[in-house]
Amino acid sequence: MRKITYLFVMLFACQITIAKDKDLLLSEARQYALNKEYSEAIKSYNEVVKTATDAEMKEIYFEMANCYYKNNETKKAVKTLKKSIKKFGLTEEDIIYSKVLDADLSSITIAELYNDFTRLRNKYITYQEKN
Repeated sequence: MRKITYLFVMLFACQITIAKDKDLLLSEARQYALNKEYSEAIKSYNEVVKTATDAEMKEIYFEMANCYYKNNETKKAVKTLKKSIKKFGLTEEDIIYSKVLDADLSSITIAELYNDFTRLRNKYITYQEKN
């Protein structure tokens, strides 16, 4: 019984450590973005993505896409948003009305993905139905 209790305590402690690390990485990424150090911000966001929950992903992907866009990597920014549509169900409304996403990037993304949007959303819906 002691071993089981010890195991649960250790697992709980690990979860708290992982959550703090994720929060620190996210704060770090946002600070890099504010300082216009977009390459460093992207690296930090990529680390955050590994531990973030699905509920957090839309905003994280928006912020990461902004960094790509401001780092003159528009194709990677659009690709990041495309991935978010397939994996997390991002909608056209999410892109258009986002307060996080750069307005110019929003317009570019809608224009580039206009014909593919339904297909990408269907991939998300199909994935959700399988799980």
